[in-house]
Amino acid sequence: MTDCSQIIERLRGDDPEALREAAQDAGDYDCHESVAALVALLRNKNLGVQEAAEISLLQLGGAETVQRLTPLLRESDAQVRNLAMDILRQLSDQDIETIFELQRDDDADIRIFAADILGSTGNILAVPHLCQALLQDPEVNVRYQAAVSLGNLAFVEAAKCLDQAIHDEEWVQFSVIEALLKIRSESSIDALIKAMPQSSDLVSSMIVDALAEMGNIKAVPLLLKKLDSSPAALRNKIVKAIVQIMGGRTLTLLPALEQSDFKEYLLAALQDEDEDIQDQAITGLVNMKVLEAAEPIIDLGGALDPERDDHQDRLDRIAKALAEIGSMPALRVALHSGEPNKTALAVRALRLLPNSQTSALLMNFFSNKDRNLQRTLIDALVQVACKDDAHFFLDLLDSHNDGHILKQSLNFIASLGKLPQATEKVFALLEHPYPDVREIALGTCIAIGDQTMLEKFQQMFTSPDPAKRTMAVLGLGNLGCSDHMSMIKNALEDESTSVRKAALEAGIKLCGLTEELFTLVSQRLQDEDREVRLVLISLLGECDGHNVNIVPLLRMALTDGYDWVRVRAVEALGNLRAAEAIPDLVNLLHNGNRLVSIKAVWALGRIGGQTAFQILMDVLNSDDPELISAAEEAILHLQEREEEPM
Repeated sequence: MTDCSQIIERLRGDDPEALREAAQDAGDYDCHESVAALVALLRNKNLGVQEAAEISLLQLGGAETVQRLTPLLRESDAQVRNLAMDILRQLSDQDIETIFELQRDDDADIRIFAADILGSTGNILAVPHLCQALLQDPEVNVRYQAAVSLGNLAFVEAAKCLDQAIHDEEWVQFSVIEALLKIRSESSIDALIKAMPQSSDLVSSMIVDALAEMGNIKAVPLLLKKLDSSPAALRNKIVKAIVQIMGGRTLTLLPALEQSDFKEYLLAALQDEDEDIQDQAITGLVNMKVLEAAEPIIDLGGALDPERDDHQDRLDRIAKALAEIGSMPALRVALHSGEPNKTALAVRALRLLPNSQTSALLMNFFSNKDRNLQRTLIDALVQVACKDDAHFFLDLLDSHNDGHILKQSLNFIASLGKLPQATEKVFALLEHPYPDVREIALGTCIAIGDQTMLEKFQQMFTSPDPAKRTMAVLGLGNLGCSDHMSMIKNALEDESTSVRKAALEAGIKLCGLTEELFTLVSQRLQDEDREVRLVLISLLGECDGHNVNIVPLLRMALTDGYDWVRVRAVEALGNLRAAEAIPDLVNLLHNGNRLVSIKAVWALGRIGGQTAFQILMDVLNSDDPELISAAEEAILHLQEREEEPM
């Protein structure tokens, strides 16, 4: 064991490294006799020595440490002073009387330091001493720091003296308000309100903000009384505070006369430059259902740029507010204003009002607008329109050539389900030059799904165009597999790769796997086109609740010449936990393709069991770091599965 006297002797040296080690040992070996020497080392110019001394002093603590540190508060070197302050903030509660004594010092700076330190003690005994400094010290900065520290301590017992100090100089008032906010005493609300008439605009503003953040409903009647006598800027702050405290919806519980006056104050607050005040005013106006607020709110939103990402959240809030107010005349005016930002805002709000009045307004406005605006309008219309508006969307299928507008029109028609009058127009779009339009049109044809549509798909299957036959297979597969199985069988032998792939999707994904169908689709594993083979294995791997044993076919696929077919087969075998495939998977571990090998390791982890576990343990001896990493993950998966409750 290291002797304390030896440590003290080492602390008298000059070598920085030796001093640092000695300082560390002093703390580690609980050498309280070294406190004086450690305090002296805080003056050392070497930062490492200073840091070691600081750490050990914090470890040792005690009254002696506090008493020996306080003289350093008078040091001319700011770094030494600050070190002493930092340590005392953490240790002063171990000898708080020494800090109390500093409050009576003739040096105002020392009294400031003492007030600062007491704020970190967490000791309620500091409250009366800080209150005395707050109310009686002649130096304003001491009083300021005393208020700050009382706020940091946050004992409710400090509220009374803070209430008295609210009438001090402005500099002190700032810290008093912050302290009262932290304490949140009900008794302080009245004191804060009463201080407003004698306070500067800035202090009054801080008081209102503090009351709002405190959120005590008791402040509302007092704030309401201040509205008439306050200047515009402060009045707007008070409006914000009242809405914040009452939460908007309870504003309607105010007496009728107060509601009437408050509506006017809310409308005036919309003109404030502070966005937070504007937003709280909007909240109040929305909850009080003030229809005349719609126009000035639109003006606010119209000043925002709908193309800017940082304006989107606020535009959404304003649009929601306009929708809740529900002033259709104001929204109609904004829509037709000719001001792009206001028009965009009106559309954003109207899309939140799904009814016949909204859809009629938007449909009547649609024609002869530029492409981007029409796209915005169609996006809104698909949300607010109803079945009675189908004629508008059907007309667009004939009259418009913009892909986005066509797709949205098709999506709306699809949402209506069976719509016989749409069959011809929608089916015609299967020949549209844009692939994405054709894809949506196909889905819409399937959604309509009437007898006429079935006949059209059947006729389309006889087309010499493979793209049309592909769509026909997918369409008929979605509209009743059992009735069109012969067509699917024929499609599996089609000369077109895309048709054969579609037949696999229709058969496996849409119809469900049966023994008969499996016999047919399994022949596609010999398909000359590797993409067809890949679709087959991928679809089999995605099937849930197999009614047939697909494992033998998947094992055959492991010898396919296309790596991705093998990868998908491995994944399917792993998910099926096909233990009979373990020998095949072992053969893939060193087949030359890294991805296939890693997938084989993954599959062994999914299959589990002693055999798979031992193989994975052997892989850990591999020279391949990627295989080793995959084996570690697979073993971890096995272990987690074993720990799961049965």
